[in-house]
Amino acid sequence: MEELRQRRVVHATQDGWDGVEVEGYRPGAAVGVARHTILGGRKSDPLQPGPRMELRYFELQAGAVSRLEKHEHEHYVVIRCGEGYAIVGDSASPVGANDVVYVAPLEIHQFVNRGSEPFGFYCIVDACRDFAQEPSEEDLARLNASPAGAVAKPFAVPMPSKRT
Repeated sequence: MEELRQRRVVHATQDGWDGVEVEGYRPGAAVGVARHTILGGRKSDPLQPGPRMELRYFELQAGAVSRLEKHEHEHYVVIRCGEGYAIVGDSASPVGANDVVYVAPLEIHQFVNRGSEPFGFYCIVDACRDFAQEPSEEDLARLNASPAGAVAKPFAVPMPSKRT
């Protein structure tokens, strides 16, 4: 991991990126979501050398969704391929290649593949950040009462059982 954290160039391969393993959403599991940490990596000490940001890539297969979650850190999402919905707060926006999404701190959010091809996006976050939080009952009630409630799949992907 330390080697990846210090890399300056990561070459793309046919199946991802050189030396980058699929992680996160249990690769190969029924949820249909793969995660790659291309650069950076979670670190607990902001004074530790290495990137202060983390670049991740998520790919959702047809019908798949990311977790509905919120957290204290903000992040930026750049759509690479496919068609999806970006659920941010109480809105659901159709998104496609090269669209950019901003997720503010403590906003519930989820990404939904709305096409028949893989839906992929880059996610840029601080390397030192908090862990994902489940939406509150109030968050879910607000979501379900909004137009985004028709698109969101709040319980499709369970929160991790341990902090990773």
